[in-house]
Amino acid sequence: MDDGINCYVVPQTTGTGRNIFQGGSPLQESLPLLGVQLVLIVAVTRVLYFLLKPFKQPRVVSEIMGGIILGPSMLSRNAAFKETVFPARGDPVLHTVATFGLMYVIFLIGVRMDPMLVVRSGKKGVVIGLSGFVLPLAMTAWGFSGAAMVAETDVTRRSTVLFALSTSISVTSFAVLSPIMSELNLLNSDLGRTAMSASMTTDGIAWLIMVGYTLAEAFLVSPLTSLWAFLSVAALAAVILFAVRPVALKVIERTPPGKPVDENYVFFFLLIVLLVGFYSDIIGTNSFHGALMLGLAIPDGPPLGTALGEKIDAMVSGLILPLYYAMTGLSTDVWCLHFGRLQLIIFLGWLGKLVGVMVPSLYLEIPLRDAVSLSLFMNSKGIVEVITFNFFLTNKLIGKGTFSVLMCSSVAITAVSVPVAACLYDPARRYAVYKRRTLQHLKADADLRILACVHDQSHVPGTLSVLEASHATPQTPIGLYLLQLVEIAGRSAPVFIPHNPRRNASRIGAPGAPSSDADRIINAFFRHELRHPEGAISVHPFTTISPYASMHDEVCRLAVDKRTSLILLHYHKRHMLAGGAHAAAGLRVVNRKVLEVAPCSVAVFVDRNAGSVGLSSFIPGPMQDYSSSGSSTGSGRPTSAPQFRAAVAALFFGGGDDREAMSYAARMARHPGVTVAVVRFLPARGIKDDPGDRRVDNRAIEEMKALAARSRNMRVKEELVGDMERIVEVLRGLDKAGYDLVVVGMRHRWYPVMPANGLSDWSECPELGVIGDLLASSDFDTPYSVLIMKQQDQAGLNAAVPGAQDLWRSGSVCGPPPRTLSTSGSGHHRQ
Repeated sequence: MDDGINCYVVPQTTGTGRNIFQGGSPLQESLPLLGVQLVLIVAVTRVLYFLLKPFKQPRVVSEIMGGIILGPSMLSRNAAFKETVFPARGDPVLHTVATFGLMYVIFLIGVRMDPMLVVRSGKKGVVIGLSGFVLPLAMTAWGFSGAAMVAETDVTRRSTVLFALSTSISVTSFAVLSPIMSELNLLNSDLGRTAMSASMTTDGIAWLIMVGYTLAEAFLVSPLTSLWAFLSVAALAAVILFAVRPVALKVIERTPPGKPVDENYVFFFLLIVLLVGFYSDIIGTNSFHGALMLGLAIPDGPPLGTALGEKIDAMVSGLILPLYYAMTGLSTDVWCLHFGRLQLIIFLGWLGKLVGVMVPSLYLEIPLRDAVSLSLFMNSKGIVEVITFNFFLTNKLIGKGTFSVLMCSSVAITAVSVPVAACLYDPARRYAVYKRRTLQHLKADADLRILACVHDQSHVPGTLSVLEASHATPQTPIGLYLLQLVEIAGRSAPVFIPHNPRRNASRIGAPGAPSSDADRIINAFFRHELRHPEGAISVHPFTTISPYASMHDEVCRLAVDKRTSLILLHYHKRHMLAGGAHAAAGLRVVNRKVLEVAPCSVAVFVDRNAGSVGLSSFIPGPMQDYSSSGSSTGSGRPTSAPQFRAAVAALFFGGGDDREAMSYAARMARHPGVTVAVVRFLPARGIKDDPGDRRVDNRAIEEMKALAARSRNMRVKEELVGDMERIVEVLRGLDKAGYDLVVVGMRHRWYPVMPANGLSDWSECPELGVIGDLLASSDFDTPYSVLIMKQQDQAGLNAAVPGAQDLWRSGSVCGPPPRTLSTSGSGHHRQ
């Protein structure tokens, strides 16, 4: 097999050649040539990714296709283009840079992997991973048996290559699947977790096969060489496990919480990657395997894993990894494709993987559509296959014809399997609850289950205030499921942590505790629980560490599992004492998606002025000690809670959301320190509405009037309005009335009166509804907090606020044009 000999003069790096004014070309030098190649490759692959993303194509497809377009299949068939942009003299530099960067990419993949995910996922991932590996391996090995591949004349060391091909076709690597699931926002889904666990299982098998292959190759030289090879691999593993990992743990221990890792430590570990790669190449295990082993020894997540990811991601993953994929495409020539037994064997591997994953999935009671989706996802190809096929080509084990067949088949399989799987799998299906989980339909003495989502300590006072206003007693208890939302950093797979309530409760008041933000947040709620009689409030804390784009899956999954009636979210803008607001775009993404697919009712809490006024002003912050509040019994629980007083207004325009808001306000009215005023807005004549809805609303209002007649804490009043101007006037009046909290529905029955005034055209957050958006706006300067409620949509048929649905799905978080509605005169604050 002779690919020919290329003769050329080794070029200078830069700065010594003739420039364009002297009649020379900078592209004759290595550095300018590399720069042009990088710019061209990145530009082509990014444009392709932009064009293919609507079709749910993963990034790896566009990057390999970009290389194919630039390579001999298309543009490089032009001799002038190839000689100018991709000449043979530039190949060594291009390959060296790409391979060097890839070693760090593999190291980062190892850092972000969590091998314990296999253990936490149980037997499901292990069984699916094993079955999805063994069956395609058996089918491809049968296809390669005998003289089946004699026609492939460019394959050398036939038995070794065919075994390696069978293995690579059968393996689904975590490094391949994780970025694909992340791009599709499926990491937090049940299918995503199962796929991650199954892929790690096959990774473990592949690593054992790699070690066995290395020892077998050494044994062919001599048995003593095989022994030395084994000792060399064992020495590498021992140094990484007993020297490098303890240093990493020590670095994490010395780094103060919330502080970045010292730059010298980061540089040290980046240098260790080079040394491990060098040693791995010496002993024949490949620098990529050594980098992966080293990465697995580094604890994932902050502070060290996050710091290493920040240093490597931007340059290496964003620039050099596309270069490696494109370099692979440059070696692929579609004009060399030939159709024979190899394509049939690749199809057998695809079919074996499909059946091998689907059968155990159905046995483990995974729904049929989800099982098919999982099987297709597990057929994805990516960086591991690219590295393997490049290794074959570089070491002359296969020729360019076979290499082109393998690469084109891999791209085709991924390009077809991933979009089909993404279309078949809808994680929101699991959240379609057919039973009513609302406050309106909750029995008076039933246990109220609330899932409260907090991001940081600033959300604690507001959550505690709503919890206190909800009036928990042993007769009407509240079960609080506290979920702290943490953006993933330094990890590839999301983490869901159920905390031990007894452990945290025992640490309250202990010397030196708590030491982290999570402990302080959780302990603030346990202190609140201890302030109430036993059995009134039960706190169950959890933490999710995941991407904002898929964090809603964790929220909705927990709501389904715990059968909650209400999900309490916080407004993504934090109103500051000095004026203005701090916006968290990631939280808005979570809020929008939870509102779309929630299996129960949802409330968005707007905490005014960072808790200095409004409802939160009656609740101490999480850092304060509650142990002195009230007199304690022998069990450590106080006999009486601190005095809590609040004035609440429930705005009722009509519709399910407003009925939900009114029901929550009625529950608050049971609290001896809470007064509630239900303000019903009656539409003027000429505003049409549905008679059936009107009857339901009238019945709900009559029930509230009956409650008000029996309670001193509740009253109902009515306001006749015909346009938005009158509505705004009434809302301004709430400020002067001294309310601490205003509760309002998200969608309203006679919504058409509101956009008729052009109000929806300048809404900042259409997902909150017209009135909710107005009250949450920083332009509507009021001292009271706001609770915006959306009632559960039966059977998952979510009806979004008109005009907001497109915004929710597009992911846009850009603000609208400045408001033009005057809200002067609404700046009154209570002294």
